[in-house]
Amino acid sequence: MRGQLVALLLLALAVVQCFSVWMFIEERSNAVLAALAKDGTSRVLAAADRLEAAPEESHTAIIQAAESFDFQLSIDNRALSDAPGAESLTFLAEHIRSVLATAPQRPFRLALVDEDQTIAPTQAGSNRDEDGDPNQLAVSALLRDGRWLNARIDTGGPPLQWAWQALASMALTGAAVIAVVWFLIGQISRPLQRLADNAERLGRDNAIQPVRGAGPNEVRRLAVTFDDMADRLTRLLAERATMLAALGHDLRSPITAMRLRLELVDDTETRERMANCLDEMQSLVESALAIARGVDTAEPVSQVNLGQMLALLADELREAGGKASLSVTGNFVVQARQASLKRALRNIADNAIRYGGEARITLEGAEDAARISVEDDGPGIPAHERARIFEPFVRLETSRSRDTGGSGLGLAIAKMVIESNGGSLTAEDARNGGARFVVSLPAS
Repeated sequence: MRGQLVALLLLALAVVQCFSVWMFIEERSNAVLAALAKDGTSRVLAAADRLEAAPEESHTAIIQAAESFDFQLSIDNRALSDAPGAESLTFLAEHIRSVLATAPQRPFRLALVDEDQTIAPTQAGSNRDEDGDPNQLAVSALLRDGRWLNARIDTGGPPLQWAWQALASMALTGAAVIAVVWFLIGQISRPLQRLADNAERLGRDNAIQPVRGAGPNEVRRLAVTFDDMADRLTRLLAERATMLAALGHDLRSPITAMRLRLELVDDTETRERMANCLDEMQSLVESALAIARGVDTAEPVSQVNLGQMLALLADELREAGGKASLSVTGNFVVQARQASLKRALRNIADNAIRYGGEARITLEGAEDAARISVEDDGPGIPAHERARIFEPFVRLETSRSRDTGGSGLGLAIAKMVIESNGGSLTAEDARNGGARFVVSLPAS
């Protein structure tokens, strides 16, 4: 954000300064041309007065005395300012007439001509300077005998000098503006960055740092509103977890008491039906406790070696009678809640064994994340159902038996736990046609 704004600001300053320099050069050129025109006109008119007051044989000496390196005089039958290709300076001539008291007594004309411009039309415009513009000022004054006194004045002027003071002032101005913008953007971006970090951590851990009292008024209001919302959400999640845990714990006692009393029922059929109802209630209670454990953030975050944890999980799955394999590429350590993360991965692996017969677990690296994939040999998951399977109590198994379909909470709890640890859980097709669940966790 800082870099983009500073780059845009520098670009704007550069454009404005280039335009200012161009205006300065144009103004300087016009001022130099006006000064040369005024001085040259005065010299031409003075020379014309001397020529008319002197005899014909002294005209050459007068002209040579009046000339200089960049001021050439000649007497011609036509005005050099009227030569083909000359650019008339009528506006400048009118200005000089209003300034010079002697100007109204003798007609004169001003024009811009080329260096080799002559009165003859065959040579008009024969030599232009490098940029294609006329580079000499022509002053033509009318003599009493009808001839014209023509003067050529070089308009090149002094070489363009770098205005080091102006450049230093521009550099200091740019540096001051950039420093102020850098400071102001930092005042805004730092609290916004902390807000973004808090929003990412919200619901995953309790390490949210309040951003109150930082930045401009609008940013402070946003920070206060976000902090209040985060407090309410955190309390809501904690209250929900506490409520579910309390309900599950309190329901266990009456269920246990009912099981004891069930043994006193003589009717076998009635006793079996009641036992099935109690089993279903017991499963719901355990599901409620599992959800409460999944959203519980009391477990501290620690460094977890995924390779070691998955090796232990695969051994436990095999000891329980399941078919599981593990392939590890590299050594990956993540920041997570180890117990809850292991339960989530167990839910995914148990789901693969139950519906696909085998859980093939693979650990590999992908950019800055650790990627855990669990494949099975089952029928796979239809594409339109891959989002629904992570919703609570959603079962793709068609039977209503809890022995074959479960409660529909395993994947929902797994996704909840993995996201609370900063990761993600997705479902896709396996290479052999089964299902593959991919867990991505940011590597430490």
